Formats: sequence, C-alpha cells, structure tokens
Amino acid sequence: MVDRIYGRLLFHLLLYMKNKGKYIGISNRIPLVVFEYAISDYLKTGSIHSDDYYKYILEFTRGENRAKKTLNHLNSIIKRNDNLLNLLSNSSNFDFDILTTDEKQGLLICLFSLTFPITYDILLSFAMGFKVQEVISKKVIVDKIGAQYGSNRAMHIGVDETMPLLINCDLIHRIKTGLYTKKNQLKINNSLVTEIIVYTDIKLSGQNSILVSEIKSKAWFSYFKFDIQIQNNKFSLFNFQDSHLGGGYLNI
Repeated sequence: MVDRIYGRLLFHLLLYMKNKGKYIGISNRIPLVVFEYAISDYLKTGSIHSDDYYKYILEFTRGENRAKKTLNHLNSIIKRNDNLLNLLSNSSNFDFDILTTDEKQGLLICLFSLTFPITYDILLSFAMGFKVQEVISKKVIVDKIGAQYGSNRAMHIGVDETMPLLINCDLIHRIKTGLYTKKNQLKINNSLVTEIIVYTDIKLSGQNSILVSEIKSKAWFSYFKFDIQIQNNKFSLFNFQDSHLGGGYLNI
C-alpha cells in the first residue's frame, strides 16, 4: 500500500516537473573574471585545473560550500560545452586572448546559457519586455520565468544567481534595485563567436534550423551586433541550405 502511494506521488511529481518545471541547475553565481580565466585556461591547455579555479573563486566568494558550488558550475560549463571549446582550441584562426571584451562576453554568455538554459529564457523575457518599454522590473521577469520553470525556490535562486553575470557582461543595466534597462549591443566580429551565438539560439529554441532572414528579428539576437557571412557557404557549426525565403537556412 505504501509503495503504491509512493509510486503515485512520484508519478505526479515527475509529471509536474515535465509540464511545469525545466532544468535550472544554477544555484551560485560565477564571478566573470574567474569564468573568463577558466575558459581561457581550458582553451590553452585542454585540461580542467579545478584547484586553480577554486583558489581564484575564494577571492570573490565567502565560505567553502558556496565556493565549491561555484566550482562545480564552472566545471559543468566546460564539460558540457567541450565540443564547442575543442572546436575553438583546434582552430588556427581563433585566439581567445585577442578577442575584444564584447566578443569574450558574448562567448561566455553562450556557454553559460547552453549549460543553464534559464539564462537564455531570462534574456528572452527581458528582450520581449524592452520591445514595449525601456525599464523592466525584476518582478515581471520572475513572473515570466516562474510560468516556465515553476514558482519555486530553485527558480528564484536561479534568477538571482544569473542576473549578476548578465549585468557584468553589459547585457542588462540595473538602474536601481529591481529595475533594469538594456545596455548597448555586444559587437561581434569574430566568425566563430558569431556562429556560436547563432548556434545557441537554434539549440535552446528547440529548433534544428533558422532562416538567415530571421536572425536580425529574433529576441536573442537583440543583444548582439554581427553579420553572418554566407560566402562559400562554409561554416563550422552549420550546414547551409538554399531557400527561396530569407536567403537560406542554417541547419545544425
């Protein structure tokens, strides 16, 4: 009898998580300078140096438990995006250290979003809001994210621990507690970073392709300023397919 009751409770819990909740994952913020250091280190060495990252994290985080959570998040980002990072490290035309600040931040936001998709959804919520007004309250964002992920403590923590990175990467500006405006677009000239920005939207939107003409109009791309070069149809992350609409498709 107890087993049957437990089974029903577990079934309904899983059903709730499927219908109302989505993976959040982030429970502790990652200082931008540590994030940048770890990605640069991995691209150069191909290895994760957790001890070095942990010591650096402790300079910005109080308490060993919080520092360990941050380290786990950082290592997860590297492991879950090793295909993209290996692509970058093996490219003769890519050097992380000579990217502009905007390009570095654009890449880091993509890696973070691909690991913790709540970041992508937060940015989409802001972008949609900025289409109709210049100032957005945190409450509006929390309500929208809560509708997708469930209005629970994990969701609130996920929003709170993600916002500092969005602010430090100059995507969002906090004018005062709980009120935000949009900052300038990140200018991206590096072709591989541009591809990763587009790849991130395709991946997290649940699609397999995007019309080239859609790239300028979708909410995700409002944070970036770049051009997709279709010349020779050569891409590292896409297959290009001709179309009578929108100049063709990019497929992953």
